[in-house]
This record gives sequence, structure tokens and C-alpha cells, in this order.
Amino acid sequence: MISTHSCRLMTGTALASLMLAGLNTPAFSKETQQGSEPTEVIVTAQKKAEPLSRAPIAMSVVSADQIEKAGAHDLKDIQTLTPSLLVTSTANEAQTTARLRGIGTVGDNPGLDSSVGVVIDGVSRARTATAMSDLGVLDRVEVLKGPQSDIYGKGASAGVIQVVSKLPSFIPSQTLELTAGEQGTYGVAGYVTGKIADKWAGSLSLVKRQRDGQYKVHTGDGPRTETEDGDQNYWSARGQLLYDGDGWSRLRIIGDYTKRDENCCVGTAIAIGGTQAYVDQLASDDGTASVVDVKGREAWSNRSTRQEILDTGLSAQWDIRLANNVQLTSITAYRHWDHTNGYDADFSSADIYYRDPNGGFGNRIDTWSQEIRLNGKTGPLEWMTGLYANSEDLTRHDETLYGADYESYLGLLLSGGTDIDRVSEITGLPVGESFVEGEGSHDTYRQHERNIALFGHAEWFISDTVSLLGGLRYNHQTKSLTSSYSNSDDGIACASATASMSTICQPWSNPAFNDLTLTQKNSDDATTGSIKLKWQAKPNLMTYASYSTGWKGAGFNLDREQNSDLSADHDTSFKRETSQSVEIGFKGRFFSKRLALDMAAFDESFRNFQLNTFLGTNFVVNSVPHLESQGVEVESRYSIGGLILNGGVTYDEAVFGPEAVPGLALVANGTASFAPRWSGVYGVDYTRNIGGHRFNASFSAKYNSDYNTGSDLAAIKVQRAYTLYNGRLSIGAPDESWTLELWGQNLTDVTYYQVAFSAPFQSGSYKAFLGQPRTVGLTLRLKR
Repeated sequence: MISTHSCRLMTGTALASLMLAGLNTPAFSKETQQGSEPTEVIVTAQKKAEPLSRAPIAMSVVSADQIEKAGAHDLKDIQTLTPSLLVTSTANEAQTTARLRGIGTVGDNPGLDSSVGVVIDGVSRARTATAMSDLGVLDRVEVLKGPQSDIYGKGASAGVIQVVSKLPSFIPSQTLELTAGEQGTYGVAGYVTGKIADKWAGSLSLVKRQRDGQYKVHTGDGPRTETEDGDQNYWSARGQLLYDGDGWSRLRIIGDYTKRDENCCVGTAIAIGGTQAYVDQLASDDGTASVVDVKGREAWSNRSTRQEILDTGLSAQWDIRLANNVQLTSITAYRHWDHTNGYDADFSSADIYYRDPNGGFGNRIDTWSQEIRLNGKTGPLEWMTGLYANSEDLTRHDETLYGADYESYLGLLLSGGTDIDRVSEITGLPVGESFVEGEGSHDTYRQHERNIALFGHAEWFISDTVSLLGGLRYNHQTKSLTSSYSNSDDGIACASATASMSTICQPWSNPAFNDLTLTQKNSDDATTGSIKLKWQAKPNLMTYASYSTGWKGAGFNLDREQNSDLSADHDTSFKRETSQSVEIGFKGRFFSKRLALDMAAFDESFRNFQLNTFLGTNFVVNSVPHLESQGVEVESRYSIGGLILNGGVTYDEAVFGPEAVPGLALVANGTASFAPRWSGVYGVDYTRNIGGHRFNASFSAKYNSDYNTGSDLAAIKVQRAYTLYNGRLSIGAPDESWTLELWGQNLTDVTYYQVAFSAPFQSGSYKAFLGQPRTVGLTLRLKR
């Protein structure tokens, strides 16, 4: 129900409507650009094919043409083409979060499922980070807003991003893309498709991309040698086989492989605290920034941040028509994702503490999934029923190792900068033997998860213009976790300390975790559903109202938790997250479908929202009792001749309830992090043939108003309002056999935070992971 924020919500509705004049993205097919009447895109958001204009759900669709012209390769690029979607990374690309309408799960802890799920070609990805590979050649991306748990199950309590790749074609074609640009940007992508045997077609996509780092790194005495960070270096392969059995059956087999070898991530200073002098005293250079210069993109790191990611999988989808109105679909998939990462935990060139890049820190996720469903039509009823099963094995290795300066740094902290040997005086151990370089914590978490679900969905056509839709899903989830903790030095400093225990006995140096093994289990059952009323008021105008519920299962924090008495917390579990949403909207197509206008007002409420927060030394998961997101969305597109105007705007208020949250004083009644009140996109695309050549100009922008980038909502972490501008000019043959493009990303070189955070163990100092700077380049596309 639309409640206490109704007045502001209605004001937002009015303002959003006023912004429509050039306002993403009800999508049309490419025929729009060639002068014919636009053809409505077909979507499969409800696991059945239907026109976007008839789907009673708030969603943005990004077409293949938009993706190509935006130079988009992954989900981070897609966010610039749709309002209310934010995708950010923190300490590395394996810690990536997607948010819709201000709601999402911080990705630093793999123990938490995503609130916004990612589905690629019918296969759910385990976490957002496991879907950050190059997406290859696509047909479209559907961004579904609001709870989608009745159809997509766990990890969809706030929405789903559904990626649909291009099917192999029986008509042979090949494309080659060559890219070069600023920041050492180079890329080559090839795609080939065609008939390979009777009733069999195939396709193969190969991609290699690289880019220099965006940060200049001061390495001190090392051992790090890389002086740049935040670079890109990966290659990807994606192959498909398609069997078409004359319309009665279709088999689609997809295999993909991506390998990344990069350096990520360091942070740049946004505030400097009093501990800067201590760090400087220990380092051979400045140690860390002495002045704030965010635009300078300088960072200090003496330890490697090398990351390696392997992402691979295989899936098979078999569609069989059992009768004229009944189809059986089976999707079987296996995915493997492996990540290792070095980490300079103190973000300085002093050697305080770190994680080694050679396998001591990282995550591995292996998943099997099977979905079987029946779609059919009986009289006035279109229906779907199915079974889903999923098995996930997660292994996380974690370590925190002392650097050569760790003991000295603690001494300076404890003495106010006057006694570098203070730790030895407290522990009674010889200087340098309380915390020995290379010693530290070594933990392994092994989590086994099993899911099974029964689901059904139906649309009852009450009349020619009115239909009632309903969905129901029963989910059963079990998780078991074995956590094995160890300290290579047995936590000798903490065990020997006679004072200053809270500083010396950090979680990674606490002997309470010596050779400790814990086993935890939970089981969770949930029933989610939706009900929608749809009215096709006119052939070109559809309105709907809906109520839906969402669920994200309970789980475990995969990090050390210690109590105030320094004992190890044996219970790291957190509660299930649930959501419910009320939504009303309409979709209209006017002026011979040249104008598309979609609008929705929504009220979403979350109970026990799973909030993952970095407290300066470790991560803690809190279940926030209440979080509500209310707002309105408007998306529009207008095309005439070779001109296309598109845009969208979202007004949203995502606010926590009044309940106090331990350790997070600002959360009560606070606006959720990464929840800008206003977000919008707009774009212009113009194509014209002149003198035997095809000219195209495209321009797009993404605006976000102020929002906080930290879970604790500290004021220093606020990202001020900004707009990203991207553009592309191209010339080529009318048949697109060749095209040369001049492009620019972040044209005004806006410096903005992805995430701001408190510098670990450095009170008053804050750093930020930044978005990419301006990049300009050329791309040559060859097609035949």
C-alpha cells in the first residue's frame, strides 16, 4: 500500500511526467531505424514469449542495437542505459553488487545471495560477481523491477537482470571488431555463425580486451612492482549449437569460458585522518596521501592486488512441443567460478597487513541446476508449471597476514605516535616477535547449499480485454557450513597481552580462533507469489495492478565474528529476507507505435533486509527489520525516420525503518545506500545515408542525484549528483559491411565514487574506489 510518503511520491510522479519530452526504454526492433513502422520487441520475462507492451511488469529492455552503439560489454556498461540500475565493485571485480530501485546486497561477502538476480540464457548465476564476464553477442537485456521470486526463485527479492544472447543462425555471417583507444584500450572480437549440418546451426564468439590501469600507484619498498592498478585484461569464448527439429523440438547447447588476469583494486584518498603521520613514519615514501586529490587518481600500495578469475559453464535447453498447445522445456546447467586475489589491506605503502595473491584469498563456486517446466493453453487459460533444483558448493579461503610494519604501527597507535615498541612492552615478548611478518590467520569456509522449488503461473483471460494473472512458488533450501579457523602464530600477541586488548586482539590475531572448527546448518521454507490484474483498455494501451512477494534465504556470514569479551562467536547466521510490492502501471503505444510510453508507481517493503557492512576490521551482517522503497518510473521512446529519442526517469525513496541497528547508528530512518532519489537516462540516435555512405550519431547520458555509497551511511561517503555522457559517431557502407566509429565514454571526465570506505585500521581516513575516467577511441566493424 502507498503509505506515508504518498505526497512526495505523487510529486515525484508529476515531475517525472514533465521530464518526458525527450524521454529508456521500451525497445523496438532495428527496423525502426530503416524507416518502417517500429516492431515491438518480444520479451520472456514471465517465461513465455509476449510483446513488451502486453507484459504487466515494470521492466526496461536494452536492445542489441543499443548495446552495440553504447559499446557495452558487461552489466556495468548496461547500467548506463537504464534508470534505477546501479552496478558497483569494491575491493575487486569479484565483489560486485547490482541494485534496482535503491535495493541490493553488498557483494563483499559470498555468504549472501543477491537481492537482484542475474539470469543468462535461462541459467541463474550464483552471485552478481559471477555474471561480470563479457556478455558476447546479445539479442537483448531485460531488467525486471520488483520481486520476481515466484518465477525466478531465490535471489530475486528486488528484481532480476535477464540476459538473452543471440541464437545461432542457419544463414552464414561473420563479424570482426577491432578497437583502440586512450588508457591503453585495445580489443578484438570475432563472431561467426551458420549452418553446420542438416537441422544444426552453430555460432562462436571470441573476445580479447585490455586496458591500462586508472590509478598511479606508489609502491614504497614493495614487494609490489606494478605501478598501475584497475586495469583490464581478459579473454572470453562462447560457443553455441542449435538443433531445430522442424518446429517440434529445439535443442540449444551453450558453452562459455572467460579468464581474467588483472590488478584490482586500490583506493584513492577522500579524507585524511591523524594516523597518516604514523603510516608515513613507517614507509619509505609518503606512505599514503598527505592531501586529498581525488581527480589525481593516486594510490599507495606496497602489496600486490593481482586477481585471477576463471568463469566457465555449460548449459543445454531442450524445448519439445508435446501437443499443439503444450510445450516441455528442460534447462540443465553446470557452472564453475574461481577467484583469487591479492590485497593490500591497509591501502598504504607501509607494510602493515595484506593478503597474498597466490591462493590464500579467494572464492570458488560450483553450481548444478535443473529446471523442467510445462507451458500450455487450455481454453481461456495460459499456464505454466515446473520444478527447479539447484546444488551449490562454495569454498572461500581467507587470510590476513602481518607485514613487516604491523607491530610497529600498533605501537604508534597505542602510544599516540611516541613509542614504536609499545606492543612489546604490553606483551612481554621481544621486539618484533609479537607479530612476525608473514604470520597470521588462515581460514577456510565450505558451504553446501541445496534448493528445490515447485512453481506455477497462469493467466486467465476473463474477457477479450481483461485478464487475471497469478503465480505461486514453494521453495525449500538447506545450507550447511563448516568453518575452519587457524592462526599460524597461535595468536601469541593477544594471548600474552596485559592491556589494550581491543587493539591487539583483532579478529585475525585472536587465539580464540586457534584450530577452531565450527559447523552450522539451517533449513528454510518459503512460499512466494504474485497476483496481477491486466486491462487492455485499447489495442495500444494496457494498464495493470499487481501484488507480489519475494524471498532470499537465510545464511551465514563467511568472516570471523568475535564477541565483546573477545570470545569467538559460534553463530554467524542471519535471517531470511522477504519483500512485498504493490505496483500500478500502464504501457501505451501511440502515433503508429512510434511513441512508446511506459509508467509505473511502486511501493516495496522489505523485512530483515540483509545488510553487509565493513566495520573497519571485518564484515558483519545485520538483518535490518524494515526497508521501504517507494517511487515512480517513466520510460519512453520516440522514432521517426532515422531519428530515435529515448529516455527514462525514476523517482525513488528507499528508507530504513526506525529500529536501531547495532553498530550502525545512522541506519535508523536513514536513506538506503546507493539509492539516489532521482535517476534518469536519455539518448539520441540519428542515422542517414548520404553519398553512398551510412552516417550515424548517437549520444546517451545517465544521471544520478546524491546518494551514499556506504552501508553505515557516514556523510563522508556521499557521492554528489553527477551525469555520465557517452557518444559515438560512425561512417560506413549502407549494408554495414564496414563501419568506422569514433567513440567516447564519460566524455566530461567526471570523477565519481563506486564505493567509499573507511581506511582499515586508520581512524579518520577514508578512501574510494572510482569509476572509469574519460576514454576516447576508434572501433572498426566488419560484417559479411
